[in-house]
This record gives sequence, C-alpha cells and structure tokens, in this order.
Amino acid sequence: MSLPKQARLSAGMSLEESAKKLGIPAGYLSQIENGKRQVSSERAAEIASIYNVDVENIFLPSRYSIREVNKSISVT
Repeated sequence: MSLPKQARLSAGMSLEESAKKLGIPAGYLSQIENGKRQVSSERAAEIASIYNVDVENIFLPSRYSIREVNKSISVT
C-alpha cells in the first residue's frame, strides 16, 4: 500500500472525501496514490495538510516536482 493511501486511511478519509477537499477528481487522486501521476510540490503539500502529516512522510522528493525559475535569463 502506498504511503499517501496509508496516510489517507489513517486520517479516516475516503478517496472521494479527500478528492473533494482537494478539488480534484477521485480518479486523479487514485492515480497519485498508485504512483501513476507526479504531483507538484504545492499539491503534495495540500495532500499532506489534509491528512495532517509532513509531506516528507508520504512523498519521496522524486514523486513531486519543484520548479526553479532563473530570473537572470532575459528573452529578446
């Protein structure tokens, strides 16, 4: 069982309830739980927040993406 799913079940929440709180379809959340979807760092934090756990406890850093923007690049 995946860590996000374990956290959801430990929080006593159904897939549908969690998805509704996150504002995403239940199927999409299921894909995240089953490792079929990558999630942004923001979405990972939202998921961890509704389960009241630290993001690092349910997602490996490679499971979510962090984007950095280099502000020194100029486009002409």
